[in-house]
Amino acid sequence: MNIDFKKKNILITGTSRGIGKELAESFFKMGANIFSTSTQRKKTKISKIGRNKWIHFSVDFNNDFEVKAFIRRLEKLPRIDILINNAGVNKIEDLAKIKDEDWLKINKINLTLPYLISKTISQKMKSQKKGHIINISSIFGVISKKKRAAYSASKSGLIGLTKAMSLDLAGSNILVNSVSPGFVKTDLTRNILTNEEIKALSDEVPLKRFAQSKEIVQLVIFLCSKFNTYITGQNLVIDGGYTIK
Repeated sequence: MNIDFKKKNILITGTSRGIGKELAESFFKMGANIFSTSTQRKKTKISKIGRNKWIHFSVDFNNDFEVKAFIRRLEKLPRIDILINNAGVNKIEDLAKIKDEDWLKINKINLTLPYLISKTISQKMKSQKKGHIINISSIFGVISKKKRAAYSASKSGLIGLTKAMSLDLAGSNILVNSVSPGFVKTDLTRNILTNEEIKALSDEVPLKRFAQSKEIVQLVIFLCSKFNTYITGQNLVIDGGYTIK
């Protein structure tokens, strides 16, 4: 399949590392203009390869003032063809010990922000009569584990938001889907899990390994490409078979 995204404008949140970074770099190499975000404190960055450009915004999605300012900037952006809501946070804690501020932060960034950004960007897409929106959820929005109450609630809500948005936007030919990765080998994974823990979890996956970020990215690329004209309102689980055991 020959897929390129030349002349496409793509907004991707949470691109400092892991899946988000891989998404931004992959789409950029395929000719897209990238608008990205992260919490990294640096000046707005503009990069170019040939005729396509990459504009990066530093924004703290847990700061209400910065969120409002960012939404205003989004309103001024040119055409957006693809939106990928990837930014997310997690904190593993027992239900009785979850701090209210952590619950609010996790649900704000993982669920409320995709709603606010999608609400703004979908208005641009409606005028174009087409578009793709991808919400990066998690298998823990489908199943759960101990100490995942806040995270599972937010990611399950994101899947529900995906389904509802797809119905509201179908009349404008805007396809909305969510992707729910299982265990992915990223820098964050390596930082929070020991090699022994990674090995133990890998043994629980039917394919006996964690996913690579690029494997998640390949699915997202297909969903946003010209080859997807009819998939909408779906949550696609990509977990090596973990959730079907």
